[in-house]
Amino acid sequence: MFVKKILQIEPWIDQKEANYIKKIVSKTFLTEGNETKKFEKRFTLKCKSKYAIAVSNWTNGLYLALKSINITKGDEVIVPNLTFIATINAVIMSGATPVICEVEEKNLSIDLNHLSKIITKKTKVIIPVHLYGHCCDLDKLKKISKKNNIKIVEDAAQSLGAMYGKNYLGSIGTLGGFSFYGNKIITTGEGGIILTNSLNLKKKIYQLKNHGREVKGVFKHKTIGYNFMFTEMQAAIGNIQLDKLNKILKKKENIFKRYKLELSKIKKVKFMENLKKNKPVYWFSNIFLDDKKKLKKYLEKKGIQTRDIFYPIHRQPCYMKENKKIIKRTKKEYTISDKIFNSGLSLPSSYSLSSAQQLFVINSIKNFFKDNSN
Repeated sequence: MFVKKILQIEPWIDQKEANYIKKIVSKTFLTEGNETKKFEKRFTLKCKSKYAIAVSNWTNGLYLALKSINITKGDEVIVPNLTFIATINAVIMSGATPVICEVEEKNLSIDLNHLSKIITKKTKVIIPVHLYGHCCDLDKLKKISKKNNIKIVEDAAQSLGAMYGKNYLGSIGTLGGFSFYGNKIITTGEGGIILTNSLNLKKKIYQLKNHGREVKGVFKHKTIGYNFMFTEMQAAIGNIQLDKLNKILKKKENIFKRYKLELSKIKKVKFMENLKKNKPVYWFSNIFLDDKKKLKKYLEKKGIQTRDIFYPIHRQPCYMKENKKIIKRTKKEYTISDKIFNSGLSLPSSYSLSSAQQLFVINSIKNFFKDNSN
């Protein structure tokens, strides 16, 4: 047994980030500047998007995206029922009402059949969440949005590097973007980035995040704005992390493939399935089984950390009782979401996961099923 606990996820941070931060700090210009511009430019090249705007975090990024297309009180924004709660709260911050849509069981993405039934005259935006690096049928989603004159804002927080056809996730909608929180594919500690091909939206977003002004250092503010700026230290970490991105993605893919190869032999264990046009990334390696709680406790005793799938939005305590009307439920029961949560478990998926550690995790799961075969 490994003495050191095997963490479910941790970032790949080493001396390269530390050394580069020292170089940036020595310049004494620490607020958003040239290093941030370099970081943004690299994202436009990586994701084939015309513009990229770095922001303090992705929750604020989603909020800015919505406000840049004038989403406000009285509007409705359709969001999948399985997502991190920040997606919903960004909609609430904008003044709009989040409308909760069921998800697909196989890829955990927004259920487009259900979505088509819940569109109203108030629907202004659909936020497809590319959960765990996978996505829905974006061709079909674009047809739905075009037919109903609804904009698409992609929450690709967990999907940096994933593709749909020849396009990168996050660059397909009117707006999209990524999170750089500590557990994401690359990290800047906190932080996020917004992608768009519209110069007008790029300017509006920058003005919104910069106190309502077009440039820094002036004290005349054309509009009401906020302080959602990036920093040079975050950009420094981000630029080193981008250097590591391909290695991170490849390692995570290999981790997933090994889990699937070994654990698919167990009939009770299932895996996510991606659409043919979707080349996913494997932020987390997830398995689905009926004995999730028992397996989780068993692995914890072995020193193996796991994590539950995101808790369904319709069951979140903060949207109950006096806050029940803040979100719009469109079903009495979200049976697929509940099933996914009750069966889904995220296994250790870090870049730092060694081959020996992963083998230990795999063998521990196999032993669990041997011990519980009856």
